[in-house]
Amino acid sequence: MRTKKEVVMKVKRILVPTDFSDSSVQAIKAANVLVDYFGATVDIIHAVPMMKYFHDSMDPLGVPFSIEKEIYPHSLEFAKKNIDELFETHVKKEYRGVSITQVERKPSEAIYTIANSGDYDLVVMATHGADDTMHLLGGTTEKVIRHAQIPVLTIPKEKDLRNLFTIVVPMDFSEHSLHALAPAFELAKEFKTKLVLLNVVELYSAGSDMMPYVPVNIEEEGVYESMLQALSAFIEAEDPGFQLHQSGVLYRDELVSTDHPEVRIDLESVVIKGVTAHHEIVDYVEDHGDLVVMNTHGRTGLSRILIGSTTEQVARHTNTPMLTVRTSS
Repeated sequence: MRTKKEVVMKVKRILVPTDFSDSSVQAIKAANVLVDYFGATVDIIHAVPMMKYFHDSMDPLGVPFSIEKEIYPHSLEFAKKNIDELFETHVKKEYRGVSITQVERKPSEAIYTIANSGDYDLVVMATHGADDTMHLLGGTTEKVIRHAQIPVLTIPKEKDLRNLFTIVVPMDFSEHSLHALAPAFELAKEFKTKLVLLNVVELYSAGSDMMPYVPVNIEEEGVYESMLQALSAFIEAEDPGFQLHQSGVLYRDELVSTDHPEVRIDLESVVIKGVTAHHEIVDYVEDHGDLVVMNTHGRTGLSRILIGSTTEQVARHTNTPMLTVRTSS
């Protein structure tokens, strides 16, 4: 019996926020790829700041005007028309859900409130929208990641899910980081990809010269064995829907579905020594991964209210699609 249902990723209904930018269209395209594997319904939401609606609507209406009778209906009708066009262009007919249009003070709050309503299994959104700035992760997207109680899949510019071959799951030996493996395994089963379990041994500075200090007693093989022990303990405690089969070959093993033993996923373990975990994760994923899956709480996450610091930094800097998942503290 599974003790934490939220670790297993079953996608039946997807929420996709859009501001009608090219970046948000990429997120809709990504959701359309997912429906082929999960058969999910896609709903599209458009929520923009209230003051933007005032700015866009006042000039053509002139004065005097009624906010309730003129500005809101005009703006929402325009938004719904655009969403209908997005549905028709980018989502297969049988998977089209409903369009949601709202005037809100904070778009991010509207998105994560609806996402947390209990009707959705996944949010798919662009890392940036029309308000793209120098920040590497858009403010709206970051707030949704922090507050959503369901998984959030972020899609960078010019990225998609059509060429998904390797899924990377960073692991820091915390229970929370291991919980990212169950949804990653579900995705790997559907897409028939390889899973990479990535551990970064953070190296600390020594002396006033601030040169990296490499601990001589840390061996990659020992870390690998500890990773497998932690994974085995997690499986025994949580029953996440898969079993570990060790191959006898270093760093190469398998995860096997408990419901369908013929379904086997190649598991590669990678150990990297680096100064900071998030830099090494970003670099590795950029070179070797097509999707990174992380929990919003890691080793440092328990002391933070909203989001684990390593996950937050990876989300801000990676140019690879990223799935963030949340489990109970």
